[in-house]
Amino acid sequence: MDGGRAAPRKASSRLPVPGLRLKRPAVDENEPPRREHPKRARYSLGTAKRGAMSVVLPQQTEAPAASAHRGWRVAGHRGSSRAGRAVAAASAKVLSRQQALATTAPKPAPSGPAAAGGERKRAPWDLKGQVNDLRAKVSVLKEKVQGLDSENRALKQQAEGLEQALQQTTARNGELGTQAGSLALELQVWRDQAKESLQRLSELLAREQQLEETVESQRQVIGELEGVKKEMEEANRGLVAQLDTTEAQRRLAEEALAQQRWENVELRSQMAEQEKRVHESEMQRRCLHNMVQELKGNIRVFCRVRPLLPCEKQAQKGTGHLRFPPDDNQTLVLCKAEESHVGRERKDDITYEFNFDRVFPPLSSQEDVFEEIALLVQSALDGYHVCIFAYGQTGSGKTYTMEGPEDLAPGTAGMIPRAVQQIFQASRQMEAKGWKYQFTANFLEIYNESLRDLLVLRPERSCELEIKRVNPNTEELHVPNLCYIPVASEGEVLKLLQTAKANRSVARTTLNEHSSRSHSLFQLHIEGQNANQDVRTSSVLSLVDLAGSERLDKSLSKGDRLKETQAINSSLSNLGLVIMALSNKETHVPYRNSKLTYLLQNSLGGSSKMLMFVNISPLEENFAESLNSLRFARKVNECVIGTAQTHRK
Repeated sequence: MDGGRAAPRKASSRLPVPGLRLKRPAVDENEPPRREHPKRARYSLGTAKRGAMSVVLPQQTEAPAASAHRGWRVAGHRGSSRAGRAVAAASAKVLSRQQALATTAPKPAPSGPAAAGGERKRAPWDLKGQVNDLRAKVSVLKEKVQGLDSENRALKQQAEGLEQALQQTTARNGELGTQAGSLALELQVWRDQAKESLQRLSELLAREQQLEETVESQRQVIGELEGVKKEMEEANRGLVAQLDTTEAQRRLAEEALAQQRWENVELRSQMAEQEKRVHESEMQRRCLHNMVQELKGNIRVFCRVRPLLPCEKQAQKGTGHLRFPPDDNQTLVLCKAEESHVGRERKDDITYEFNFDRVFPPLSSQEDVFEEIALLVQSALDGYHVCIFAYGQTGSGKTYTMEGPEDLAPGTAGMIPRAVQQIFQASRQMEAKGWKYQFTANFLEIYNESLRDLLVLRPERSCELEIKRVNPNTEELHVPNLCYIPVASEGEVLKLLQTAKANRSVARTTLNEHSSRSHSLFQLHIEGQNANQDVRTSSVLSLVDLAGSERLDKSLSKGDRLKETQAINSSLSNLGLVIMALSNKETHVPYRNSKLTYLLQNSLGGSSKMLMFVNISPLEENFAESLNSLRFARKVNECVIGTAQTHRK
């Protein structure tokens, strides 16, 4: 098959096959041959031949017609093109001619008995008749061959035309096949697009359904909102009326506010004037306060006699050798009876009278003592360097006066806790006047002329502490590597006092069970600022508990105790030399002779205020030591130094 068209079958030849002999009917061999009429026999043979040819011809032409018909159907199926229509027309024309030839051909002569009943065949021995018949037949066949040749040439031409039409049809068929393939691909694309469109359509339908449901729910919500809107409109009308009322009230309030602003401007100006007056009053108060302190003396000495301990009352009946005039709280008299070495005659008692800024008898409380130094502590908050120290022999009550007992009860608290409490209370009151304060505390001891930090553990005292200037252009001193701890309340300071007390160097001596073997120094650095008046102050409150002075012949100190006693007495002697040099206004003051005086250099000079507690023992056996302490205190009390100056920045 070529292009869907069936190949035509090969047509059988119409010429007589050589050597083919016609069968003669069976006759008796003994019967003589019959002579037939030549014309009839010739006719019968020609008729038979023509009948055979007419029968064969339709079979030979059937294949091209059928093939042409099938080609027409294929062409019609492929698209009914112009070439297909031409081939179909030619095939139909050939088929009609073959059918016409078949109808005009003579019918074949009947064979068998029917032929025997008609014209008789020539006898085999009638050769001449047979030749004549054959000649007649050949002439007929020649005529037919000529007709068939002309017909064959016509068919060949038609076949060539059909072949060309077939080639065109085949080419067209290929083009149509290519187009059909591309159309098939395009069809597949369109099918995929159609599938996607169907899927999207289904999604859109589902979305539409959801939107319809949403629209329905929104309609319900809109209906509800319309009802709410009506309610809100009604409420709005009420609010509009209320707004009108509020607007009228606002206008009245604005008028009142304008009036208040005008009044505030006046009040601010008045407040500024009041602040200025308050500041001036504060400065005047400080000036008057300082004048009072200067009238009392920038170096003051208080004497305090401790009471007898319960264990001492049994050994000593009283304190008759100490006399306190009833109407004079600034005088102390020491009395000592002397016996005659000849005759044992009794002489009058020897008296030693001492006058100080204040004398506290044994029954004086800690509160009575602090009341006298409270104004001096206030000077530290005002910007003046203040130094308060306790001096006396071992066991005279210096530590009790400065720190108080172990329990730190409110009634028995020493000067350091009370001073710190007053400082913080006064600083909080000064905040209302525009002042803000910052406090920094440190606590150290001077043991054998070396500095020790009492706010760190003993194993951590590895680095040597030295006293240095802050910078070469100032006399202000500081101790590098010393713990300076910021504090904001008296409770924080009390914790530092407990730590320092636990770390202080004490030892047992002949004169005291727990003798302080070093000078302890607590310092509170005060930084004040008034931003409104652009004023700053800086001061240091120094509270010193000096080590106890003692005689070597009575203390019987040996080894480390002897070394400690010598260092203590040396530093106390240097303290006396410094005070005497300040009193005599000498050009050189030996501050550097000891670590104690060098560290307190800024608190002992003319720009500071100093107070010394001289503590004495009530025991008569310590009469000589008490006398020496009072004599030293009298020298200090006789010193007059320059006017103290506030430290402002």
